[in-house]
Amino acid sequence: MRVRARVTTAAAGLALAMTVSLSGCITVHGERAVLPAVSPEEAEEVLADFTRSTNEANAAYDAELNAQIETGPLGAINRAGLTARGEVNPGGNESYEPLEFTDTRFRIPQQAGWPKFFVADTLSSRHEENRWLLVFTRSGPQEDWLASYLAVLPPGDLPPLAEDEEGHAVAVGPDGSRAGGAADGPAGEGQDGPELAPRDLPGAYTGHLASGDGPFAEGVHTSGILRAREEASDEPAFVMQYQDLPAERPAYAPVALMTADGGMLVLFSSHHHEKQTMAEGETPVVDPLVEVLMEGTATRSVTLVRDAMQAAHVPPGTGDVEILGRITGIVSAKGE
Repeated sequence: MRVRARVTTAAAGLALAMTVSLSGCITVHGERAVLPAVSPEEAEEVLADFTRSTNEANAAYDAELNAQIETGPLGAINRAGLTARGEVNPGGNESYEPLEFTDTRFRIPQQAGWPKFFVADTLSSRHEENRWLLVFTRSGPQEDWLASYLAVLPPGDLPPLAEDEEGHAVAVGPDGSRAGGAADGPAGEGQDGPELAPRDLPGAYTGHLASGDGPFAEGVHTSGILRAREEASDEPAFVMQYQDLPAERPAYAPVALMTADGGMLVLFSSHHHEKQTMAEGETPVVDPLVEVLMEGTATRSVTLVRDAMQAAHVPPGTGDVEILGRITGIVSAKGE
């Protein structure tokens, strides 16, 4: 940030908004049996409904419709963005260009119990080459499929995913155990599994941002963030304070698939508070989209609360975790 720089959303163009319910057939004995989370035909229907809903809600800036189809960090980020844009532009987005998906590959694991998930690995009309990974989660046999995560990755950054004997993706449980009908443990035969379990990643990552410690490779979403924060601390016109928290609500739970190297591709979320306190005589300038979400009046300071979605490759053994991609959005703000 700089003196009198506008406080704005970090991912203004990435908000997706969805409407209507995405239904799926009830999986018989889904509580006990190890079965594919969804059939390919059902997954295609879910994505088609998702696409129609995205285009309808984004054009109208309708946050209420979004709540019917999204959950977790993706839903929180998008609903805040739609709420803000709907207040600033109540007539909707007349220049909205419909979103389209092509070259879709469904990554469907076999799972027992609930929740279940699958991943749509697809190209979008928003990016010519980058792959979108859309995670759909279903919390019970009577519930609808809800989109919970999005990652946008260059195709070369997506590690090859493992498959079981039947060609299904292999889910990894919160504790690092390999789900489905394959052998126990996250690694293949003769391989060491990842030392860090999916449920440990949110805390490890936010701890890394707070202290610089932890098993994370250098990159724009790790050491790059730390450098940017250090540079901001040298500004004489304001003081920055940060608080990074792991996301712990069930809807924010990480999802993980086993990679061909015996590691994991994990999508996980976190919360980030950024407080900018201006020097005497300076006043924050707040973007109108942030002001809609803000409690209080920004006379001296502004605190932004962001949700973040990270996609990480956790290698087998004790190698460093690589954060492949990260999407953030402001979900609330406070002025003082």
